[in-house]
Amino acid sequence: MPVHKKLIENGATSQFDHIIYAKTASGEIDWIDAFQQLANFGIKRLAILGGGKLVASVLAAGLVDELWLTVCPLILGGADAPTPVEGEGFLADLAPKLELLAVKQVGQEVFLHYKVDRTN
Repeated sequence: MPVHKKLIENGATSQFDHIIYAKTASGEIDWIDAFQQLANFGIKRLAILGGGKLVASVLAAGLVDELWLTVCPLILGGADAPTPVEGEGFLADLAPKLELLAVKQVGQEVFLHYKVDRTN
């Protein structure tokens, strides 16, 4: 049974104003379809908080306008270390280019705010 049918049967959907079911291609979310459905609900701005796989998929779909990165005073490394963008990544000439908009330090953390440069 699909997950959304289980949610409906268990009454979990009553907690939400709207629920969308995005089409999938080979098990991955079709972000273009999902964002179109959100636009149909009048949603014009959306914050996406997630890990590297989520960020990579919406970046690859060309749906990111701004990006916030937090630099923490902790060095992680190794093949299984989390990264801002996971998966196949982007070749240098195809990588999204960013324009730095703001830098803010709070305690020992630094917050970087970027705009995706769509001029190229």
